[in-house]
Amino acid sequence: MHPTWLLALSWASLAVGVVSFTIVLADTYLRGHRQPVKVMEIVWLVTVLYVGPAAVRLYWRWGRPETLSRRRPESQLRRPRRGHIVTQLCRCGAHCALGFIVAEVALYVVGFDAAHHALWVGYAGDYLMAVAIAVLFRVFDEPRRRVAQIGPALATVVKIELLTITVFEVVLFGWLTLAHEMVFPGPPLRPDSPTFWFAGQIGLIAGFVAAVPVAAWQIGRGLRAREAGRADVASG
Repeated sequence: MHPTWLLALSWASLAVGVVSFTIVLADTYLRGHRQPVKVMEIVWLVTVLYVGPAAVRLYWRWGRPETLSRRRPESQLRRPRRGHIVTQLCRCGAHCALGFIVAEVALYVVGFDAAHHALWVGYAGDYLMAVAIAVLFRVFDEPRRRVAQIGPALATVVKIELLTITVFEVVLFGWLTLAHEMVFPGPPLRPDSPTFWFAGQIGLIAGFVAAVPVAAWQIGRGLRAREAGRADVASG
């Protein structure tokens, strides 16, 4: 067993994430603050799940459509540059977080154990799943969802999102390696332990922070200009 203090801290962190998730879920579906770009509803829910109250504040400031619609005059973009950076990072983080959750649970179900197998196997699964989810999000972004759109969606992910996802994942994997090998005392970290998911939360937050310069550079180069403009127009 892991130390009692670590288990208590892990459960507390996960509980805070669930409460944050519930707040945004209720605001979106009970209070009717639906996102004009529908995948952003998933993005914000996943973000608050691993970031917690700080992400709820970001959602209240830049995520709610009604907030955006009255932030600036009609002739200007409604999100400031830092708002665009945050929302694009939230989207990237949702890909990585969902990829981490889905891949790790799937590997655990089939019998993969980080204590007896190379960690890179799990990391490869996490990374590929994050890219696959990014592609699916692109497909569901389109009004008409067809199999033929997978190719263009993949090309867009490679062009716009792959670098951010890669930086995010490298930091996540670096932290998870330290967590497995050095940081957390006790038995190996496995998905059936709250400590595993607590370590994942820390790694995802670290990845989010590390990817900020990349997203800022991409927006500065205009690589994400179309997405930023579409989000602003949709929120009007």
